[in-house]
Amino acid sequence: PTLKLNFAASFPWRTLLRLREREKDNTNKMSGGFFRGTTYGQDPRHKSKMKKLKKSMNFPPIYKKKVDMEKVRFIVIKPWISHRVTEMLGFPDEIVIDLIFNLLEEKKQPDPRELHIKITGFLERNTKEFMQELWEMLVSATNNPTGIPTEILEAKKKEILAKQAEKDRIAAEVSRKQDMLRSSREDEHHPRKSDRRDRPPRRGSRWDRSKPRRRSRSRSRSRSRSRERRRDGDRKRRDRSRSKSRSRSGSGEKRRERDRRGSES
Repeated sequence: PTLKLNFAASFPWRTLLRLREREKDNTNKMSGGFFRGTTYGQDPRHKSKMKKLKKSMNFPPIYKKKVDMEKVRFIVIKPWISHRVTEMLGFPDEIVIDLIFNLLEEKKQPDPRELHIKITGFLERNTKEFMQELWEMLVSATNNPTGIPTEILEAKKKEILAKQAEKDRIAAEVSRKQDMLRSSREDEHHPRKSDRRDRPPRRGSRWDRSKPRRRSRSRSRSRSRSRERRRDGDRKRRDRSRSKSRSRSGSGEKRRERDRRGSES
């Protein structure tokens, strides 16, 4: 006789179903819990550490003021953050700069204490100074209707005034050079005047200012005597010329008289 075994009755179906249900429960826990795909913020261990650090550390009093990122024109503050981080680190670090941007943009009202703790590993001793300046600017931008910090507005005004002053200086320099060019052209039309003005005075002449002039009474007296001598000489010459003219006129009359007598005889 043949032996027939009932395999379906002998197999532990219930045990197999229980194992499958356990596997499903485990996969659900791993997908929605903290076993797999858990972020840094979802980890309860991180939350407890963050709370402890917030309580233990001393933060500036400016952190108590809230910031609304929807009122802030963050695109205007980004260049300042990049410049300040580069200045503190000594080199441009895009990773740190992007991290600060993301931490500020992920929430409407970011917590400055969390941001302070998260960037301390990068900026180290400069973290407090940087965060205090950054938060003051964000508070100012929140209170300003334009959404721009007052410090950046003042810096922009100074930059505009400096550019205007530079333009005025360049315009004044151009006008001065034009005047110089115009005067040089005028001097070219009058070369004698320009030569006299540009030429140094002859040494020893009365226009030479290299040595002080010394005038003495004896020199003035000698000049006055020489003038008197000249005048006397001029008088003598005039008298001689008059006497010659008289003598010539007298001799001519005598001749005429002789000629007239000879003709009568």
